[in-house]
Amino acid sequence: MWKGSRQWETLKMDPTPANLKNASKLRNEIKTLIAIGQFDYAAFFPDSKIAEEQRQAKSGPTFREVATRWMQANSHLASSTLDDYRKRLNHHVLPVIGDQLIRDIKYSDLAALLGNIEWGSMKSRNNTATVIRQPFDLAFIDGLIEVNPAARLRNVKSQKEPPDPFNLEEANLIIAKFREVSPQHANLFEFAFFTGMRTSELMGLCWEDIDWNLHLARVKRAKVGQEVKGTKTGNIRDVELNSRALAALQRQREQSYLRGKEVFTNPNTGEAYSFPQVLWKVWTQVMKKTGIRYRKPYQTRHTFATLNLMAGANPMWVSRQMGHTSMKMLLEVYSRWIDMADRSREKNKLESMLSVPNVCQIKTAQA
Repeated sequence: MWKGSRQWETLKMDPTPANLKNASKLRNEIKTLIAIGQFDYAAFFPDSKIAEEQRQAKSGPTFREVATRWMQANSHLASSTLDDYRKRLNHHVLPVIGDQLIRDIKYSDLAALLGNIEWGSMKSRNNTATVIRQPFDLAFIDGLIEVNPAARLRNVKSQKEPPDPFNLEEANLIIAKFREVSPQHANLFEFAFFTGMRTSELMGLCWEDIDWNLHLARVKRAKVGQEVKGTKTGNIRDVELNSRALAALQRQREQSYLRGKEVFTNPNTGEAYSFPQVLWKVWTQVMKKTGIRYRKPYQTRHTFATLNLMAGANPMWVSRQMGHTSMKMLLEVYSRWIDMADRSREKNKLESMLSVPNVCQIKTAQA
């Protein structure tokens, strides 16, 4: 008996007394090996059907091989995205399961892989889970695995930091300090404060995108590293330029209009920005001079949104200006400021009525 069933194999030899004796010895040897759990079917019967099934079970692509195919299939993605996938695979995933046959990997292996890493943020953990799931999805579609162990890997909800915008006085102070240190950086951050554009969009903005007659900036590209790609949402939008944004643009025009196509360039090199770290560094240095509580440069975008909402701007207009794909995001992120603006407007309605003299009281007094 082998694995609960009786197996029959034919020996290619004549049924002579000597051969029958050898066959009996072979049978006894096999029974002994089975009893102690050391019988290798393919070693004794390499041409058997069972041996072939064993070889097929042991063969197949490794996770590394499938992950390579998956990366090749996604070569159309932005190079920055592919670089992130590659780093996560090489750093977290391939050292653990890269050389395992993909058909042998279990859900518990994947859960342990993610659970054994100290993540800096849940977003990083979820992004790594993505580069695990998708190669398994590919293997399942190709029929390399019958069950997808990664299908039950779930993203962990990460706590999003709420907006922490600057008020108008703080924004003006920051811009003023930048103007003392680096006028071109002052132009860039003033433009950021009063358009709400993302850093990657500011880096990708070109002079050809500016409509001076209609006071519009067409946002159609973003720059990530050396790569110029579409915006985060994939949509093109026209940002209406207010007086502060236009003033910053006019000052920047004197600096870079004749030098090249990009609006904002590094004042130290005259070249276009490739990486935002250069901006983050000068931002940190200037923030220390202001005495204002430190916040990241991305808060310039939140500042634009909240200043507009507090001024009574239509939330739908603000959402379009910022390039949101729907109103839902703006309502969820900025509900506090929308409520504050609404309460102020409603209160002012009553105050406006109270400020009108009571006609009945006036007539009574005259009588």
